Amino acid sequence: MNTITNLLTFEQFLNFDDGNEINEYELVDGRLVLMPEPSELHEEILEFLSFMFELSYRRLKLKYSVRKRNALFLDEAKARRPDIAIIERPKTFFEDRPSRGITTKPFMIVEIASSNWSTDLVDKQEEYQAIGVPEYWIVDDRGQIPAKYCWRGKGKKVIVLTLGNGEYQRCEYLPGETIPCQTFPNLTLTVDQVLAADAEDIL
Repeated sequence: MNTITNLLTFEQFLNFDDGNEINEYELVDGRLVLMPEPSELHEEILEFLSFMFELSYRRLKLKYSVRKRNALFLDEAKARRPDIAIIERPKTFFEDRPSRGITTKPFMIVEIASSNWSTDLVDKQEEYQAIGVPEYWIVDDRGQIPAKYCWRGKGKKVIVLTLGNGEYQRCEYLPGETIPCQTFPNLTLTVDQVLAADAEDIL
C-alpha cells in the first residue's frame, strides 16, 4: 500500500494505487477522499441509466461516450468520479496511448446519492456548475435527503439541474412523474423506471 503524505496533483491521482481494488477515491484540494461503498440498487440504477443513455446516443448517431466513475478533472488538485458522465467520444480513442480520465466538459452528469448525499447536493453542484456542465441529475433512490433541502418534501426523487445564465435551475421529480432530459430530448423515463432500474417496459 502506498502512503500519501504530500498533496497530489491530478496526474498523480490517476496513478495512485493503494493495493485494494475495491477502494475508490476522489481528489479534494490535493487530498484523497474515500468514496462510500455503493449499494446493490445504486449499481443497478447506474447500469440501467448507462444503458438507456448509450441506447439514446447510438440511435441518434451521436459520437458520445458513457463513462462510469472515471476521474473528472476539475483543477490540478481536484477530481471527482461521477457515477455517470456523458462526454464527446475522445478523438484519441483508437490511438496507442489514449488519454486517461475526463478532461473535457461532460454534456451530462448523474450522481446516485449515497451516504455522502450532501457532497452531491452542495459541493458537486457548485463544482459542476463552475465548469459549465449543462445537465446534472441527482438520484435520491433511498429518499435520504432531509426535507429542509428538498423543495417537494423528503422522499425518493430525481433532482434535475440544468444550466441557465451560468447558474443551475432546479426541478424535482417524484414517483409517477416523467423526467425530461435536456441531453437526450427523445428519451422518456419516469422516476419509477429509474428507481426500479427496469428497462423491460421501455424496450
